[in-house]
Amino acid sequence: MICSGWLLPQQAVAQAKPVDSSAVFKTRTTGELKIRQQGTNLYIQFPRTDFRSALKLINTNGSVLKGVMIDEGAETITVSVIGLPKGIYQCLLENRTQRFSKKILLQ
Repeated sequence: MICSGWLLPQQAVAQAKPVDSSAVFKTRTTGELKIRQQGTNLYIQFPRTDFRSALKLINTNGSVLKGVMIDEGAETITVSVIGLPKGIYQCLLENRTQRFSKKILLQ
């Protein structure tokens, strides 16, 4: 008799590992983004960044239309919005421990 079939892997057993609470980062959102548009530039001021951060401009559909990396320790940045359509955007600045967000109207 010929046996044709699939060999199934042995059942895996999950083991819970204790979480080291010192390795968990808490998100800080103290402070706020201050954004001013002048012509085709956005001038953005924010609390000092602890780590390298990502700044994203997100449209109302949830698409990231502009992304910029910001070095650790920065507090301001100028972003060109040439080519972006007028409208409402979410400006999001985040890194490992910080997250700031603000809605803006590009004119």
